[in-house]
Amino acid sequence: MKTTVTKILSFDAAHCLPEHEGKCRNVHGHTYTLEVTVEGQVQDGGPTDRMVMDFADLRGRVAELVVDHLDHQYLNDLFDFVPTAEALAAWAFEELRASGLPVVRVRLWETPTSYADVTTEGSAT
Repeated sequence: MKTTVTKILSFDAAHCLPEHEGKCRNVHGHTYTLEVTVEGQVQDGGPTDRMVMDFADLRGRVAELVVDHLDHQYLNDLFDFVPTAEALAAWAFEELRASGLPVVRVRLWETPTSYADVTTEGSAT
């Protein structure tokens, strides 16, 4: 049986898309919503009995590895790529996976109606 858990965090940041032909070329900000989904076996016994991962632990790791670096920043100064929602979601996915978290999906909401998903191949999470 496949079991996943998801934690949702938010952060505020500014960016611009310099080559964009629309108004996103200008500096503007968003309150981003970041959803991180991990997959694993439900633990049997111990402090995480019947859990894939403690939500508080997942929140702490995502905050430390991603959110704390992006919150209240001008994203163009942090990266050598254009910080689109798609690129930021891919960066977060890779950072979290590199840390050892069993991430299967990162969803980054740029607005209440617009998001980018990055998933493991074949994942329909």
